[in-house]
Amino acid sequence: MGTVDEKQQKQREFWNARSRTFPRFEEGDHTYEAKMLRHAMENGVDFTNKRILDVGCGSGMYTLRLARMGEHVTAVDVSDEMLRLLREDAAAMHITNITTVCSGWDDFSAHERFDVVFASMTPAIESDASREKLMQYAADKVVFMGFSDRMLSNVMQGLHEHYGIAPKIFNNAQDMRSWLDRNGVPYTAIPVTGQWVVAKSREDLVDVCLTTLREYGAEPDPRFVEAHVETFKDEQGQYVERTDYVIEMIIWQKR
Repeated sequence: MGTVDEKQQKQREFWNARSRTFPRFEEGDHTYEAKMLRHAMENGVDFTNKRILDVGCGSGMYTLRLARMGEHVTAVDVSDEMLRLLREDAAAMHITNITTVCSGWDDFSAHERFDVVFASMTPAIESDASREKLMQYAADKVVFMGFSDRMLSNVMQGLHEHYGIAPKIFNNAQDMRSWLDRNGVPYTAIPVTGQWVVAKSREDLVDVCLTTLREYGAEPDPRFVEAHVETFKDEQGQYVERTDYVIEMIIWQKR
């Protein structure tokens, strides 16, 4: 078994690789992120003029929206490349109230507490200690989003079968609810189902497939993956991946 530092370095390398093709901030009220933040606000979360901690912020698709509403956002991620994308987009949007911290969640430390602690779809929250840490840094509300099942990608499904991979079941939403129940913390759980439809270039989709397969320990043949990806080309010449998801947003008040 590797050390904590080795595990974190592996995570950083994986997410740095994913940053090459990872989605970035998109304007508009129609986006998935805008919809999820509306769910939070409709269920009692007020981001206005608040100090917010964004755990596992990635490329900043939520961070930038939160910064527009809040007083200040501290954005934490293990990937320095993801944070570079976030800073680049923030500068282009003239947003200056974000502090980025390159750190794994286990190693993160801050002197202050935050009005809202926000964590969306991050693998950093996987233990009771990591869940307790969300509570530790919250002064008021915690907003957590997690998966409730497998993510079913039309592109990856055939590759999983070819390489004999059993895709991970993401049950961090159930794990979070169980932890809250055990600790007697009341919460609101909002189920959200849908499908992400993402058009990529051929090169980007091949990159995503190879990176994901290698994370599972496979040694993929790039030529086989390229031929597989070609079957997902649409009439406009884009390569479209459709991923079905089942997600829960879980909101609770700091005790």
